Amino acid sequence: MKHKANTHISNAITKLVFAITLTLTLLYSIFVLGYSWVIEDNIFNRLVAQQASSIKHNYHMTGKIDVSDKQIYQLFKGWQQVPTEIREIVKSEPNRVEYRLADGKTYHLTRFYLGDNEYVLLADVARFEVSRDYFKGVLVWLVGFSVIACCLVALLGWRMGRKIAKPLELLAYTVKKLEKGGEAAFQQSIKHMPNNEVGQLADAIEHSFKQLNDALARERDFTKDISHEIRTPISVLQNALSLGSDSATLAEQQSDEIYFSEQAVKQMRSATQKLTQTTDVLLALARNESSIAQSVSLNRLIEDCVLNHFALNHSQKGLSLELEIDMPNDEVIIANRNLLEILVNNLLSNVVAHASEKDVQLRISKSSIRMTNYFAHPLPLNLTSSGSKAANSTGIGQGLSLIERICTACGWTMHVEIDTEQQRFSVVINLK
Repeated sequence: MKHKANTHISNAITKLVFAITLTLTLLYSIFVLGYSWVIEDNIFNRLVAQQASSIKHNYHMTGKIDVSDKQIYQLFKGWQQVPTEIREIVKSEPNRVEYRLADGKTYHLTRFYLGDNEYVLLADVARFEVSRDYFKGVLVWLVGFSVIACCLVALLGWRMGRKIAKPLELLAYTVKKLEKGGEAAFQQSIKHMPNNEVGQLADAIEHSFKQLNDALARERDFTKDISHEIRTPISVLQNALSLGSDSATLAEQQSDEIYFSEQAVKQMRSATQKLTQTTDVLLALARNESSIAQSVSLNRLIEDCVLNHFALNHSQKGLSLELEIDMPNDEVIIANRNLLEILVNNLLSNVVAHASEKDVQLRISKSSIRMTNYFAHPLPLNLTSSGSKAANSTGIGQGLSLIERICTACGWTMHVEIDTEQQRFSVVINLK
């Protein structure tokens, strides 16, 4: 899966730092405004409390009840003498410390006793409120401070993000451009990585790359060795069977201590052909031949496969089949010829091995291959799984599994269709 760097780490860090800074400045602004209002209210409350203490002191000294500044303070004897609007506010919000009336005036109050009588002292503080007068100016300053702080911190975050992302981008570029034999250049580049988590990531990638190269080298060596060690004895066996069956006279056969009957030779030839076919599939998949594609005439390739298929043309079961081929005049596709030929041969081998009746259909239409035959015995559940085969099968259960692996390697699709009523089995290969 290929990922595109639509979101860079530096941009993400910048956005994160900007959001945090903006949040903090907003919280700070709210705190400053709220704190200023709290301080102002506490000052007014202290002034009212101080005036109430002065009234109490004057009462105890002279017996008179009076306020020092009647323009600011109003003294009421009894709670019922207090303006109704204030009493209603206190009733609904008993913990409130400031009372704004409909006429625009703002009051602070305190309640105290002189003797047995309750008094209420109101202070009109509207003319002394400065927080409301300077609110707009303070708000402008706070907004300006927030913008400047956000810009500075965003710039700092961007530079920090670039500093963090630069070695990662260099590492990604180096790994992306890494080719065969570029281990030395890669090792040289990771020496400049910072001594932190990025450097540890580079070391881990280098270690994984070495392990991958070692595994690929072992796979290449295995492919070469298996190609020689398996194909050579198969070729020798095929030649020996051919010479022994064609040239041996009756006298030679009778004098030979090791003699195979004609039926045994046919069975060994069939087994050798299956082994050759399986080996070709495995080696082709190991060499990743699907990357080598060319124009292939599907008609001609299928004709060659049908005419040259050993089991179809030389076994008793194959000769008994009536293969109906339906294909257009000339269907040309872009594919790897070797893998496509192996796929068709495997389809033919499966038909020879498992068809219960002689009627077999091979149809080609719109770059797809459909092979249909009849079956007599119950089919396994996972037909395309490795080792999956019917109870009466003498094979190893690799036919459809190998075909599916070829389709996957070449970007094709395969599916099976089973008609249980008519006992028809179809394999469909979509070559597009």
